[in-house]
Amino acid sequence: MTAAYAEWVASHALLLLILLPLVSAALAVALARAYVLASPSARLAGFAGVVGLACAAFLSLAAAVTRPGGVVEFDSALASALSMSLSDSLLWLLSWFTTLGDRDFLTVIAAAMTATLLLRRQWLLAAFCAAATGGGGALNWLLKHGFERVRPEHDHGFATAVGWSFPSGHASAAMAVYGAACYLAWRLAPRPWRLPGVALAAALVMAIGLSRILLQVHFASDVAAGFAISFAWLALCAAAAERLGRSSRQDQGIQ
Repeated sequence: MTAAYAEWVASHALLLLILLPLVSAALAVALARAYVLASPSARLAGFAGVVGLACAAFLSLAAAVTRPGGVVEFDSALASALSMSLSDSLLWLLSWFTTLGDRDFLTVIAAAMTATLLLRRQWLLAAFCAAATGGGGALNWLLKHGFERVRPEHDHGFATAVGWSFPSGHASAAMAVYGAACYLAWRLAPRPWRLPGVALAAALVMAIGLSRILLQVHFASDVAAGFAISFAWLALCAAAAERLGRSSRQDQGIQ
């Protein structure tokens, strides 16, 4: 049964690459709308809830990948099925797209955002940006070296990756950096740009994560774990920024 599910996913890879980012965007917009309508106490409970769920998801995946079981079997079956089903043209396209989650590229974006905020004397948001992006990167490095999971074999020649596999660095970094950018846009951008920004960030992060799976440089559980732990850290940083900045916030549109 596991192999059958993996083969179905591999045979519908392009469709999932289109649909899942759209679903992620719609879900993110729905959560943002709920945030706007919620009371301060409900927002705090929401932050606590999403952090708890994300941490639980990560811990479940971490436990699953350290021993034989359904998750490991599905990971291996999916990587094998993808290696036999994806066209060279799609792999070539993904090999370029996945650079949007490259560590060096995202480091430049994170540094530029932080520097811009410092120049504008927005100290709290600069601290948030540095903590969310830099702290997320450090957390991923520690976890990778803690689990030391070997990557799936990928000999198609369209992408190379070195280092440990769990959790995915691209997925984690994309969530941290584009998620931080989304939060900053929510705080600073004009109101009409906020929900489109949320949708774009969510779709982009999901697409980057999927590209790592389809390129077979990460197992599916690597990407899911990278999303989960980085989202938890990002939510904690955002909650701290909201609490510290509540009294001085001038943008009444997001109160």
